[in-house]
Amino acid sequence: MSRIGSAANWIGYHVLAHLALHRYFVLHDRPVPRILVLDQPTQAWYLPDTAGDDLGANEADRAAVEQLFQLVNNVVRDLAPHLQVIICDHVNLPAAWFQAAVVENWRGGQKLIPRDWIATL
Repeated sequence: MSRIGSAANWIGYHVLAHLALHRYFVLHDRPVPRILVLDQPTQAWYLPDTAGDDLGANEADRAAVEQLFQLVNNVVRDLAPHLQVIICDHVNLPAAWFQAAVVENWRGGQKLIPRDWIATL
């Protein structure tokens, strides 16, 4: 991996490879689950203490993150309804196509497991 450059390249190649494989599986009707889960694919562009609304990076990094999510969006739309991609990340791009794809936005005290559930245990 060190010969292909930065962490941004590593993430890009991994996401691209997964999307290409899933595209092949869908187009050739292969018996593979039609779901891809990605955890924090933007980690190469974020500073450790950065909130999801601010990359804390330059415009080139911001553009790279948007291109990554646009690629995923394009592949999912192209293969719909045969592929679902779930991405867990801090990024919150303002683009309408991105906001339309957000199912949950856990901020401001809202969490995957609500505190009142924990209190009942």
